[in-house]
Amino acid sequence: MSTVYDVAVVGSGGFLGSAISADLAARGAAVTGFTRQDPVLVDDALARRAADVPVIVWAAGGITPTVAAEDPAAVDDELDAFRAFARAAAARAVPPRIVLLSSGGAIYGRPALPPYAETDAPQPPNAYGAYKRAQEVALEEAGLDVTVIRIANAYGPLQRGAHGQGVLAIWMREVREGRAITLHGDGAVARDYVHQDDVADLVARVIAHPSPPPLVNCGSGEPTSLSVLLDLLRAVAGDAARVERLPHRGVDPDSTWLDVTLAREALGWEARTPLADGVADMWRRTAA
Repeated sequence: MSTVYDVAVVGSGGFLGSAISADLAARGAAVTGFTRQDPVLVDDALARRAADVPVIVWAAGGITPTVAAEDPAAVDDELDAFRAFARAAAARAVPPRIVLLSSGGAIYGRPALPPYAETDAPQPPNAYGAYKRAQEVALEEAGLDVTVIRIANAYGPLQRGAHGQGVLAIWMREVREGRAITLHGDGAVARDYVHQDDVADLVARVIAHPSPPPLVNCGSGEPTSLSVLLDLLRAVAGDAARVERLPHRGVDPDSTWLDVTLAREALGWEARTPLADGVADMWRRTAA
């Protein structure tokens, strides 16, 4: 263990990073965080606070699906910086264990069909998925001890829906601002939604395990259509949740959800927050 810190969380100011940091601290871990303003990499070396931390959680999320699709140069810059981090971590006398938050909704794809398992080959259907897969490969190539957590559609009260990511956060913001929710198509497309607290719990279990799986899915294991998700929001927001239905755009990915058997069998984890409860909690806490 580090003489000062047990875990470093890169992206500790973000949606999942802040939830993970708080959860680990509540469990008694000494946690230090890094942000864009306080980077983990300084002059191509790990910052002093990360110099001997045994576990580094990478929860930074500067690239969203919208940014990945519209700004390839930003993706290249992010990957260059991430590869530099991987090299710096591998150069330590005793390299840290890395826990990478990756994407379960954007890395799997056809010809495999949902529910996607860790044994399904990566088939990123879009630029964002290719970016997240490139992060995984960078850590593999650096020879680091890594657990990749492929997360489904995470949500929770800390989410802000920046750059078009996080449908619930976007919808809730639109409702609170008096605008109509925009729904393209018939609402049949389904996703796998997992609460931020459940993600944090899985991260903690990975860190505590002496030999966790190198790859594990994190999701509810259940598909939820946009129509059902909208009904759950209406149940707490009432008539304020107006909807403008538009034609299907023809560019939305297929329905996706994850097989979470490995997380249950290897780590004793399962998502414990029912979606209806999580949506209600998110609505209440974002009102504060």
